[in-house]
This record gives sequence, structure tokens and C-alpha cells, in this order.
Amino acid sequence: MKKPSGPLLYIGQPQLKPVIPVMQEVSKADEPLIVEAVPKAEARKEEPKDESGRLKPFREMDTAEKVLYLAKRRIPVPCRFEWTTGSARGIIERYDENHVWVIDDETKAAVEVPLNDILHIRIAGT
Repeated sequence: MKKPSGPLLYIGQPQLKPVIPVMQEVSKADEPLIVEAVPKAEARKEEPKDESGRLKPFREMDTAEKVLYLAKRRIPVPCRFEWTTGSARGIIERYDENHVWVIDDETKAAVEVPLNDILHIRIAGT
């Protein structure tokens, strides 16, 4: 039996020097660190919340709180709005201090309602 010879195809490999990482290097600041007194922020007076800190149920909110809650939701919630001169089923388009604009589901038009005239706001389906 013959001994096997070396490989027939030689691939040239470059001769690389091993890389020695500099991982532990000491550095020193030239200037001494000056620590200044930081004024303490005034403690904020928090408004007293409910005992549990949770949001009140919708039925216990007053009209202004209901409008604010419904207007700030990302997904509009269809509601039944009743005021002194009429009623509508729809969603809140926008509001300000004195008025609420409700988009009526039937006419698709915005109805301006004074905030003080609103008697009831009920979530549709409840």
C-alpha cells in the first residue's frame, strides 16, 4: 500500500499578525471635577385622587367629564346625546369650553350643542 500524498491543490493563506486588543487602558482627567450644588425641585402638590386611583365609572361622571373622556379616545365611541331642544346618535367631532360638535349618524352633519344644554350622554348599546 502506498501512503497518500499531500493535497493536490494548495490555497495560499496570508500571514497575519495576531491582533492584541487594548482593553485595559487607564485614563485620567487633567482637570479636577467640580461638583455644583443642584437646587432641589419643589415638591409638586398632587391633587387628591380617588382612593384606588382609578377612573370613575362612566355613569358617575358629570357631563363635562363625559365629553372630555369621549373626545380624547382614539377610537370614537357612538353615543346617544340628549339636550334640551333635541337629541342625536353619533360621535363627538370636537369640543371647546362651551360647545360640543356631534356628528349625527343619520345626516352625517356636525351638530353644535351648547355644553350646558346637554342633559344625558349614553354610550350606544348600553
